[in-house]
Amino acid sequence: MAIVREMFKILLVVAGVLSTTALAAGQPQWIGDSSAEYPSSLYLVGRGVGATEEEAQNRARGDLATIFEVRVEVITANTTTATQSGKKEQVNKFSTQQVSAKTDKVISGINIAQLWRDPVTKDFHALAVLSRAQAGASLREELDRIDDEVQAQIAVAQAAQDPLLKVGALSHALDASIKRDGFQASLKIVDPSGRGIEAPVSQVSIQTRLDDILKRIRIVPEVEEDAGAKEFSSVLKGGLAAAGFLAGTAEQTDLVLVGKLALSDLGRQGDWNWVRASVEVALVEKASGRVRGSKTWPLKASAQDAKTARSRVLIEVEKLFKQELRAAIIAFAAS
Repeated sequence: MAIVREMFKILLVVAGVLSTTALAAGQPQWIGDSSAEYPSSLYLVGRGVGATEEEAQNRARGDLATIFEVRVEVITANTTTATQSGKKEQVNKFSTQQVSAKTDKVISGINIAQLWRDPVTKDFHALAVLSRAQAGASLREELDRIDDEVQAQIAVAQAAQDPLLKVGALSHALDASIKRDGFQASLKIVDPSGRGIEAPVSQVSIQTRLDDILKRIRIVPEVEEDAGAKEFSSVLKGGLAAAGFLAGTAEQTDLVLVGKLALSDLGRQGDWNWVRASVEVALVEKASGRVRGSKTWPLKASAQDAKTARSRVLIEVEKLFKQELRAAIIAFAAS
């Protein structure tokens, strides 16, 4: 019997070795190595593993898509189930992760080239591929479109007499130029040579033109409502200066930045006094009264006493103007 048991053990070991060898032989080369069918000189590849075909494919697309300026959405859902058996309750928690890759036109050519299921783990493995030539053509097309847009906006800025229209056009050109950087970076990855297409107009030159025009625009600040906070006038003037605009007198400028501040004492909540604020700015043409744009921001502040809370609101307004007033005024011009 001992001899039989020993022979049985040997057979189990041999069977295990044969099984492992068979699995290794059945596993596609692309799972752990480069693919001979899709060489890196011609293709970009991504790999994914999942409990379902769809999950593995989405993970593979997401793996490939991380090279580009795309959004990869990961949703984690935790599910808890309870099973009642007499007086005992068994609780099981399952954590699932769903990955859906959202790609834009530039990498819409991603394909799932291979799919394999592991006979032991039952997991699905997917190989996503993207032709470098196809992706490169799409990226170059997008870069050409952006370059045309930048040139068109610069032409508008050069032809415009209204300085705000100049600012608006150059702002659009700058936004397009910034967006271009992402496509250029992607093209450098796709192109085997590592080169992209240099922009006909540099981003630095657009920014310089915009800054020069902004410095020539004079705006006079004017407080329409201050809610009793006299300091709001100096805060508005300081915010305009921080935004890069020169504050002119009523005789020197055709534009007025009208500021409004409304304060509401919310009373004491726990150990703190709360104050709510609404601050609004509007850019107005002095002669016609035409409003070129307006924006409102809500704010809150708290302190041990109401007076300090109101002072802290003004500090928050000052911070807000330093961070957002320039962009708001440029947006008025661009709209």
